[in-house]
Amino acid sequence: MIRRSASLALAALLAATAVPARADDAADAAVAAVRSKIAAAMTSAKSFVVTTSAATGMTGSMTFVAPNLYHSAIVFDRVRRDVVLVGSTAYISDNDGQTYRKVDAPPELIAAQAELRAMPVDRLLPDKIDGGKTWGQFSISSGGPQKDQQLTCTYDKTTYRIGRCSNPGLMMSFTRYDEPSNVVMVPTNVVTGGAK
Repeated sequence: MIRRSASLALAALLAATAVPARADDAADAAVAAVRSKIAAAMTSAKSFVVTTSAATGMTGSMTFVAPNLYHSAIVFDRVRRDVVLVGSTAYISDNDGQTYRKVDAPPELIAAQAELRAMPVDRLLPDKIDGGKTWGQFSISSGGPQKDQQLTCTYDKTTYRIGRCSNPGLMMSFTRYDEPSNVVMVPTNVVTGGAK
């Protein structure tokens, strides 16, 4: 009898652990599906522009042109920094684009730029109506080495392209998808040495 009770207990334990938590599985599958569709939509984009503003006073814009051209212009404390990223090469200007220095791009910069096309969807949120349009929403832990910034992002429910990502201190708007006017020029006014 003890043997039979032990066998039944073991069978019950195995049966209980073999049954998945259906609500979690469905939520995970939904997140995975949206993550995949957003990644495909952002990866297929030929170009787009991201406009950024932060509570710190930082403003900026970033233009992406496939396959690997980025131009970021950031203003903070009335100082403008331009960065043109061509693959793993960065052109940096601290004098409003008058001259650039050419350097190997730091891996964090390459990773942060790449994450704009592969947003890590963490959790789906309820849809949001903005300007008469229904947007899907998700939350993410943002890029950068610390991955410590939580953002809420909207996406177009037809194209799955990102609309906005924000938190109380930051707003990023994704616009001008595939517009021919989105151009990234590789700087020709490059200086050598310590000049900026």
